[in-house]
Amino acid sequence: MKICFTSALFCDAHKLDQLDKPGHFVRNENYDYFLFTNLNEKLFDTSWDVIDIGGNKNISNVNCNIKKSRYPKFLSWHLLESLGKKYDVVFYCDAWITPNEKKDWNALASKIKNEKTFPFAQAEHNRKVCRDGGINAEFERILISKRDSKKSVETTKTILKSYDTSVDFAFPQYYENTCFGYDFNNSNVRNITNELWSLYNLKDISYRDQPLWNFLLLKNKVNPIIQNDLKDNSFRETDSFKKLNLDGYKATNYLNEHCWFIRKYENEGTMRENYTKK
Repeated sequence: MKICFTSALFCDAHKLDQLDKPGHFVRNENYDYFLFTNLNEKLFDTSWDVIDIGGNKNISNVNCNIKKSRYPKFLSWHLLESLGKKYDVVFYCDAWITPNEKKDWNALASKIKNEKTFPFAQAEHNRKVCRDGGINAEFERILISKRDSKKSVETTKTILKSYDTSVDFAFPQYYENTCFGYDFNNSNVRNITNELWSLYNLKDISYRDQPLWNFLLLKNKVNPIIQNDLKDNSFRETDSFKKLNLDGYKATNYLNEHCWFIRKYENEGTMRENYTKK
C-alpha cells in the first residue's frame, strides 16, 4: 500500500511564532511525509519534508493565507499529481499533530480502500452540542470562540442556502477536519473536494472549512467512515473508551498509544487559544 501523510501551514513569516509548530516524529521509510507551506524550509525544525508551494498557480489569486492552506489540505490529490506523485491513500493532519508510528497504517488504509462509495475517514466532532446540532451549532461555536465575524457567518449561511435549499443546517451530524484519510483515486472524493474548493474561494464565504465540508456531505448525501480513534478528544467521547474508566496519566498514555494521530498540545499555536478554551 502506497501511503502519504500531508499537512499544511501558511502565514506571513513574521507571524510564524503564533502558529502551530510542526513537530518531530518517527517516520516509516515506506511512507512519504509532506508539509506544504508558503515559507522557506529553513524556518522549520521538523520531521516533515517541507515543500514551499507559495508560488503555486492554484493559489496565486487567493488573498488569504488560511484559505491558501486548504488547497493542499483538501486537494492534496491534485497537488501531489502535479508533482508527479501517486498514492493509494493520503492522510492529512494539522501541523501541530503527528502520525502515531506504532499504528498499523496499512490496515487503516485498506479499510479506506475497501469502502467503495465514499472512502473518506474522519472523526465525529468531539463536542456533543455540534454532533446534535449540526452546522448551526458549529456556527454558534465559531462566534462564541471569536473565530469569525457574525457578518461572515450570516453571509456564508445565505450563500450555502441559495446553493442548495435542501440541506438541513440543524441535521444532527457533524465531523471534524483536524485529521482524515482518503482514497487518492476515488472520483467521488475528488468531485466533492473540488466542489469545496470552488465554493471556499467565493469572496465573502467564511474561511472556516468545517461548516462547508459538512454542508457538502449532506448536499451530496454521502457519509464518511467514522473513525473516532483518529484523535484523542473524539475517542474520549466513545463508549469503548469510557468503559475503561481511565483518567489522568493513564488516560493520556492510553490515548497516545491507541489513537492514529497524537495531538501535541505544546505545539499548538497561540492563535487557537480562544477556540480551544473550554
